[in-house]
Amino acid sequence: MKLSPIDRAWFDKVLRAIAAAEAGPSEADLAQAPVLSDWKAAISPGGHMMLWGEVTDHPLLGNASIHTSQLIAIDPESGWARTASRWYRLGRSIDALEAELAESMNGKAKLAGSVQFALPGFANIDDPELLQKLLATYIARVREIDAADCSASTEEE
Repeated sequence: MKLSPIDRAWFDKVLRAIAAAEAGPSEADLAQAPVLSDWKAAISPGGHMMLWGEVTDHPLLGNASIHTSQLIAIDPESGWARTASRWYRLGRSIDALEAELAESMNGKAKLAGSVQFALPGFANIDDPELLQKLLATYIARVREIDAADCSASTEEE
């Protein structure tokens, strides 16, 4: 399987992002990263995982409601995510916002799931373990395609 030049450029970008995620962010990476608040992981109908939420100080988009490029890795406990394009510092998740809103609307009686947000056309990924499995599967598939492309390129020579 030989990738087109455009696809090869995308795979090279994703492979660099995978390597960066596996090394983990430096303090400088996170200091320069935009903040994504009220965020949630989601998957497109085509199987692409991403984050959506409110970004602050994005180098191209400024402050806006966004969905990110392909999600590569996420560590909510450490407060970061890596997409194909960049690092993000993670602020409050949409789950935390939903819980706060539900509590404020219902007084002391918390009604789980009474307030929920979704991005039209995408399915939220609510299970952190499932998200990690999906990301690992995506990374493995990227590496398989890269290996097949490298093999096809060698055969052409």
